[in-house]
Amino acid sequence: MSARTASILPVGGLVAVGAALACLLAPAPARADTDNFELNGKIYTKYLYKNDDSAGCLSLSNPFWPDNIGGNNGACTEFELTILGRASKYVTTGVRLKSRFGALWQGWWENGDVRWDYPNDTLFVENTSGESLGMNHAQYVKLRGAFIRVAPPIPTVRWVHIGASDLGMFNEWTVGKVRYIDRDNANGVFVEGDFADRTVQYHAAAIATPKLFIGPRWTSGLSNADPRADYWASDWTYALKLDYRPSSALALRLIGSYVHDWEADDNDPDATGPSDVERGTNRAIEREIRYQGANATLDARLSPESMDWLNLTGLVAYSYNLVNTDYAANSVRDDQGFSPLLYLVDGEGEPEAAQGFAGKVRVEMYDPFEAGVSLKLEYFNIGSEFNAIFGARREGDVLLTDGIIGSGFIKGGQLPTLNLANEFIDFDEAWYETIIGWHGATALLELQRGLLAASLEGTFVTYNTNQQGRDTDNQYPDFLYTDGFTDPQAFTADQDYGNIYDRGSDPRSVYKEFQDRQTLIAVLNAESAIPGAEDLKFAVKGKWVHDTDSRKADNAEDDYVGDLFLGYGMLKWQATNEFATGLGYEWQRWDEERRSGSQEQGFYDYATTKHTGRLVASYTFGGLTFNYLLEYFHKDQERDRPGSPDQQWRVWRAKASVETGW
Repeated sequence: MSARTASILPVGGLVAVGAALACLLAPAPARADTDNFELNGKIYTKYLYKNDDSAGCLSLSNPFWPDNIGGNNGACTEFELTILGRASKYVTTGVRLKSRFGALWQGWWENGDVRWDYPNDTLFVENTSGESLGMNHAQYVKLRGAFIRVAPPIPTVRWVHIGASDLGMFNEWTVGKVRYIDRDNANGVFVEGDFADRTVQYHAAAIATPKLFIGPRWTSGLSNADPRADYWASDWTYALKLDYRPSSALALRLIGSYVHDWEADDNDPDATGPSDVERGTNRAIEREIRYQGANATLDARLSPESMDWLNLTGLVAYSYNLVNTDYAANSVRDDQGFSPLLYLVDGEGEPEAAQGFAGKVRVEMYDPFEAGVSLKLEYFNIGSEFNAIFGARREGDVLLTDGIIGSGFIKGGQLPTLNLANEFIDFDEAWYETIIGWHGATALLELQRGLLAASLEGTFVTYNTNQQGRDTDNQYPDFLYTDGFTDPQAFTADQDYGNIYDRGSDPRSVYKEFQDRQTLIAVLNAESAIPGAEDLKFAVKGKWVHDTDSRKADNAEDDYVGDLFLGYGMLKWQATNEFATGLGYEWQRWDEERRSGSQEQGFYDYATTKHTGRLVASYTFGGLTFNYLLEYFHKDQERDRPGSPDQQWRVWRAKASVETGW
C-alpha cells in the first residue's frame, strides 16, 4: 500500500491500518511500489559482413569528416530501457535510456578515452590499449526521450508536452518528423488543444533548434565552422498547426514554422573589451541574426459524401531563408558547393532572402466502377528556390511517383529540401532525392483483382531550375559531383563524399550552371500469391527512366541523354507462421551519353550494367525476431573518359539482426 493511498483512507480504516503496520514492522525484504511505473526493455544485436577490410556495424556513416563508426564487418549490441510514469491522471512522464551503438563485440576494453595521439605520440605506434576509439565505442547509456505531459485545467488546452518529441505533428514541408536514429532527441514545449466549439484543433511548439543540420554549413552556430558563430543556446524554432473541419467532407490545415539563429553582436562594447562606462558597456551583450528561416503550408482534403470513391487533396507551400554573411561563411563559395542553403545577393551584392513557392494537387478515385481498377492523378510544381530546411530529411515521401532513385531492392522517396540525410544507414535502406524545382504530373493506374495487385505509372518532369549561366560558384550549391543516375547500391562515401569515382552517390545537385532538363518515368509493379499455393507470393517490377539535359544552349556537343532500364523479381515463401524466406534478382542497365565532363574538356559516355541477387529470411518465436539478408552485387561500368578506367564491383555482403523486447 502506498503512502499516497493511506493518506486518503477514512478514519474508520485506521484500525485496519494499525494492524497492517504491525506486520510491516517485522523484518522483511524491501519492495518498491511500482504501481505508477511501466518498464519496457529491448536488446538489439546486428551483424554486418562484406568482402572488404572495413570494421564496423554501419554501412555508411558520416560523409563529411572521418569517423570510426562506419564499417562493413562486425557485430554490435545495444540495449534500451523505456520508463513510463503516472504521477496522476493529469500528469504522465517518460524517459528512454539507450546504450551508444558502435561498440564491436571484439572491443572488450573500450572505455571512451583516446590514448594514442599520432603523430604527437610516437611511443605507441600500434595501440593495443582499451582507450583507442573514443566515446562512440564505449557503450555508455544516454538519456533520451525524457518528457512530462500535463493536462492542465486551462480552457482550450488539452495537453502541454514538455521535453522530447519526434516532431511528427507537423509535416515534411515545415518541421519534419525526425529520422530514426535521432527520433526522440528533439526537445521543446508543445501545447495542443481546441477552440470554437472544438471545430478548430491547434498544436503550438517552441523547439530547441538542433545545433547540427539546421542553418548555414549545417549548423546553428559552431565556432569551428564559423569563428563568429559559437552561440547556439538561444536558437529556437517556433511552429503552429491549425486544423479546421467545416464539414465531414472537408478538412483544412494550416502549418507555419520560423527558425531564428542568434549570435552575439561582435560590435557590442561588452564583447570588444573590458567593462568601462565610458566605452558604453552595460554587462549585456546585444545579439545579431545569423540565419532566419520560415515555412508555411495550407492543405485541403475533400471527400464528398455522395462519392465515397473520390478523394481530392491539395497543398500550397512557401519558404523564406535569409543568411547573414557577416556571421555565417558562404559555404557555396568556400565548401565546394556543399550547402543546405542558398546565398543570394541583390544588385548591390548584399544578402537577399531566398523565397520560393510550391504546390501539388492529387485526385484519387478508388474503384469507381467496382471493377477493381483505381486511378490516381497528381500535379506538382516546386519552385526553384523553395527549401524546407527543417522539413523531413528522410523517411518521408511527398509525391505519388516512384521517382528516379527508387529501384527494386532499394526503395526511394522524394522530399522538398536540400537538407537530405542519406547517411547513417545500411546498404539495404531507402534513399531519398530532393524535388526542389520539379514541375510535372503523374498518372497511376492500380488493379486489384483476386490474388493480383498491379500498378502502372507514368510521370513527366520538367524543371523550374532550368537556366543558363546560373551562379553556382557563389549563390547556388551544386554539390560538386552529382551528374548522372544515382546508384545507392554502390556509394563510395568512404572514399569521397562527392563520389568522383562513380558519380551520383548523393542526389542533391539541384542547381547547374547550364541546364535544360526533362525526365520521363514509367513503372510497372505486380504482386500476387500463386493460385493453389497461397503461402508462395511473387513480386515483379519494370522501370524505365529517360533523362535528357541540353545543358548549354549554344553547345550541341554537351547534350546529356540517359536511359535507365530495370527489371526485378522476388519470390517469397511463408513456410510457417514463424518462418519466412525469399529469393530475388534485380537487373539494371544505364546508357548515358555525355554523362560527365566539363564545358572546357568535353563530355564522355558511360555504360553501366548491374546484377543484384538477394536471399532473405526471418524467424519469430517467443518474443524473439531474427532477420537475415545475403546479397551479391555485380556491377560493370564502362567509361570513355580519358584517364578514367573501367570499373567493376564484385561484392558479397550480409546483414543479420536479432532482437527481443519485454
